[in-house]
Amino acid sequence: MKGVDWAAHEDPSAMQSATLSPILLLRRSFELVGPIYWPLLILTSSSHIAFFVVGLTSPSLGMILSLLLLAYVLVGAPILTGAAFWLVDQHLKQRTPLLGNSLDQAFSKAVPLIFGSLLVNLISSLGMQLFVFPGIYCRVRLAFTLCAIALEDKGATEGLGYSWNLVRGRWWGVFWAFLVVVLIFGISILLLPFVVAILGATLAAVVTGGNTDIIGLALLVWAPVVALLAVVVGFAAFTAVTPIFNVYTVLLFRSLQQLKGQAA
Repeated sequence: MKGVDWAAHEDPSAMQSATLSPILLLRRSFELVGPIYWPLLILTSSSHIAFFVVGLTSPSLGMILSLLLLAYVLVGAPILTGAAFWLVDQHLKQRTPLLGNSLDQAFSKAVPLIFGSLLVNLISSLGMQLFVFPGIYCRVRLAFTLCAIALEDKGATEGLGYSWNLVRGRWWGVFWAFLVVVLIFGISILLLPFVVAILGATLAAVVTGGNTDIIGLALLVWAPVVALLAVVVGFAAFTAVTPIFNVYTVLLFRSLQQLKGQAA
């Protein structure tokens, strides 16, 4: 397997560092992300912004523009994700990855990345119709499809099979690894809008001198602004942590390859 060959020849010590521990992987993700954080943020933010615009203003944009933005998300996001994975992997190999090179690599694999992403979403969605758990099971088994396409030169269906086989026998470990990091980031992000709302209420109380009638009127007037600000803050936080999650995913992918090599 190509990933195992990389681990054995380019970094002999990597075989000893293979782990599915979410805490260790997350700690290493924070240690590694620094030099490539801003290029990764550029790659991930554009599709996030498009998705945010669609979700926030879809009725007012009109059907055609909304469909164009949605198409950009469906087509652009897999390509940019592939570019992010390639950038991270080059950094892990102690090379100096360039943003332009990562985009070139991703665009050269645009078709399998797009179709691979569509297939993963389709299979997972179908599984969700069967009492939810089959969808979660498939999502975890196919979680590394884009990694396989971007980093192992697999086609769309080959990437599906590669990810499916890679997770075999370690489904619970991979599920736990993703669940912990999603909970850590998710709870932190969900708390931010509440913090913004509390700060807004506190500011209203300070400005009005504690007059309950005026506070109520101020909150009524500024409630939509505070709500929009809370949504924007939550979205910005989600975008900000995505580069860390990209590093985390590639580390988990390489760890699984190394563990497969050890088992073999």
